This record gives sequence, C-alpha cells and structure tokens, in this order.
Amino acid sequence: MVIISKKLAPYIRDVYLAYLIEGARFTREGYPIIEKWMVTKQIPKDIYQWDSRSKVKTPIDTAMSFYCIDQFFQPIISNPKKYIDKLKIYQSVIGLDASPFDNMPEVVQCSQIFVNLAMTYYFGRNGLGIIPNVRLGSECTYSSLNAYPKNTLICIGTNGFVKNKTNIRIFKNQVSLITKTLMPSAILVYGSINNDIFDFPKSLGIPIYAYPSVNSRRRR
Repeated sequence: MVIISKKLAPYIRDVYLAYLIEGARFTREGYPIIEKWMVTKQIPKDIYQWDSRSKVKTPIDTAMSFYCIDQFFQPIISNPKKYIDKLKIYQSVIGLDASPFDNMPEVVQCSQIFVNLAMTYYFGRNGLGIIPNVRLGSECTYSSLNAYPKNTLICIGTNGFVKNKTNIRIFKNQVSLITKTLMPSAILVYGSINNDIFDFPKSLGIPIYAYPSVNSRRRR
C-alpha cells in the first residue's frame, strides 16, 4: 500500500513583522498611529531599562524602558510575541527606542522610528499599558509626531544626549516642537534634566517627572 502524503501549504515567514501593525491607522507617511486608549494614565514610581531589569524590586510600580544599546532589545524586535507575558509584570512599558541618530541616512532614521512605533502599537494592542517614547532624529523624522496621541503621558530619554552645547540646543528645540505638537499631560524624563531643555513645557505648566538613569544610580 502506497501512502500519499497530503500536500502542505508552504510556510511563509513574516520577516517584516507585518502582524505588529494589524488594525492600525497610519499617518500620511505610513507610520502606525498610537491610539490614545493604549496609553496609561498612571505615573510610574520608577523607570528601569531592559538590560538592567534584574535590579527591579517592584515591577508593579515600575515602567520598563528600552533606553539601552539597541543590541540588548534586538531579540524582542525579532520575536515580540515571546515577550508580551514577560512585559506584563510591569506597571507600564515605555515605547521602544531604536536609535534614529541624525548622522544616519534619512531612510534609516525613518525606519528606526517606524520600528519604535510599530512595536509600541503592538504592545498597546496586546493589553500592555504603554507610555509613548518620543524620539526624533533629523528634520526628516519630525512628521512622525503625527503618529503620537495628544494630551497623554509621554517619555523622553536624555541619557547620553546632553553632553555638549550643540546637542543641548538641538534637543531643546526638539522638546519644544514635541510639546507644541502633542501638548502632553506630563513628560517623564529618563536621565538628566540639569539644564534648560525642558523650560518650554515647564512654562506651560506641564509636569516634568525625572528618573535617574542606571549609570547615574551606579555613580551614586
């Protein structure tokens, strides 16, 4: 007797992780839009970064961020489904922070921000309380602000970006643009605020909550 095996449908790997943005609305440029209902309203007591998660004592009060070298969260980008339950233990999750440095080609900067937004959208759609991480590169990335909800919590990481006058000037201008566009209910800052970068949102009465980076904790 000859057994004829059933023809199996070919396996197609979703190498572009298109499932991350299923059901999303998009900006004119194609960035997935973070919905307002996805954003938590609760201010976390602390923020830690992913590569130091073993030091978190009370996950239920802590927001998990990705303000670390990109290679440390690459496994999450490669297989985000695997990490949903691991992230659910935290009070909230701050949006991804794949780096869009302004010395990168513009197409790469925009791609990095797309990844940040797609991952954040995916986390929000899967029930994680999120806080959008607003990260800009050169001017080509400024239109990505249309993908963020207005009047919600946002987070901005300053760690490593405020070491010289040029960076401070650029960062200050970006914070002003972010504030004018999104009018956040509050800004969480991971890293140093020991300069005038946040003077504009402060002048509008927007609360600023500062959290020390892992490096500053070590120095203490």
